[in-house]
Amino acid sequence: MTVTATTEFAIVDLPLERLESEITELSGHLAAATARLLAWISEYDRREGWKEWGCVSAARWLSWKCGAGLHAAREKVRTARALDGLPQLASVFTAGELSFAKVRALTRVATAGDESQWIALARSSSGAQLERVVAQSQAAVERSENADARRAFERRSATRSSRSDGLDQLKLVGPSDAIDVIWAALDVVASRLIDDAADGAQSRRKAKAERGGMAVVRFDALTQVVEQVLAAAPAAAVRGDIGRLALMIDTEGVEEMAGVESEVGGELTLGSRRVAPEVAKRWSCDIRASVMLEYEGYPHDEGLDTRIVNRKLRRALHRRDGGICRFPSCAASSWLHAHHVVHWTNGGPTDLYNLVSLCGFHHHLVHEGGWNVAISNDAVVWSDPDGMPATVEPLIGDADRLLGNQSSFEISPSTIEPDRHDRLDVHFVVSVLADHIARTRHVTAETSPR
Repeated sequence: MTVTATTEFAIVDLPLERLESEITELSGHLAAATARLLAWISEYDRREGWKEWGCVSAARWLSWKCGAGLHAAREKVRTARALDGLPQLASVFTAGELSFAKVRALTRVATAGDESQWIALARSSSGAQLERVVAQSQAAVERSENADARRAFERRSATRSSRSDGLDQLKLVGPSDAIDVIWAALDVVASRLIDDAADGAQSRRKAKAERGGMAVVRFDALTQVVEQVLAAAPAAAVRGDIGRLALMIDTEGVEEMAGVESEVGGELTLGSRRVAPEVAKRWSCDIRASVMLEYEGYPHDEGLDTRIVNRKLRRALHRRDGGICRFPSCAASSWLHAHHVVHWTNGGPTDLYNLVSLCGFHHHLVHEGGWNVAISNDAVVWSDPDGMPATVEPLIGDADRLLGNQSSFEISPSTIEPDRHDRLDVHFVVSVLADHIARTRHVTAETSPR
């Protein structure tokens, strides 16, 4: 295959000066195109379009649909989000004046108040110099931040106080990241409580208001979490399977799970709470729940062996699926579930050809979200709730189109080149910038509302 330039000359016939100008000019166009790409990514992420494809993040969608490595995809999304608050940096990036490497580095340290100074530094630095300055500036600041983090960890506490109005107060004090984890967990459980309250008959907003607002729902969520732990602790200690819940299914419940209409509602209870047939199917796919079947009111264990994935089969499933979730765009490798493609209540066997590894999120998406999965010739085939196949289309690129679309930009071979070529005193620049960043963050922390 002979690669030619955009002129009538072959690349091998071009003089070095022409090659240099072509490389630098095209680099400027690539920077401008990348700026446009990140603007689109930012908007796509803001609209959460990736959720339509069952992805857990915009980065996962980019990795799947555009072939980007997951780390590179995450950096693109992070940079795109940061540029929304850095208009000057976004402007010079769009004009092809700074490379993506430089912009990516600057978004780690620049703020709306000092981005012009960072841009000036970037213009006079090579990409390697700028990345070194940013990394060392961050390291200098993080040394003091790490000391603050250690002090915050040492001061963590959970205290309880009583009031005269019959209310008690539980106070948690701890590092921000730990509180973030607790808060996120509460929001997850609270969201489920709101769904239960809505029950498909009303909006989530109305259900939340009827429950007393989000603060009240979060308290109920916390109460439910600790009650489940206490309720499960004695039995779990005997069984040795901490965290497992009991799923009760009677004869009519099995029929419901199999999609058979019945005039009599069946029992499908998880921890004494009624669950939807698809929820029961999801829990009983794997051995995460202790399942008790009832026939005509009598406990019956027959059929349990047909659903349990034993160790030998689980190892085979792990080898076949590479130990990761098989949903497109996902590469989760922890806490995987063994999903029955054809559920055991519909006669699906617990054999390797009828199993697929899924993470908890995508296991939800299959049962409650309406996504479909099949195994054909050892290939896992997916389609969305509307039956649209979840496939990856090949990317098609055209450098001439790239240059033509950006003809309005005055990009020349010197546009992306640094303003100066002398050696940068990295140590001096780092010392100045580290002091500046530390003072800026200190002022921001003092002026932020508590």
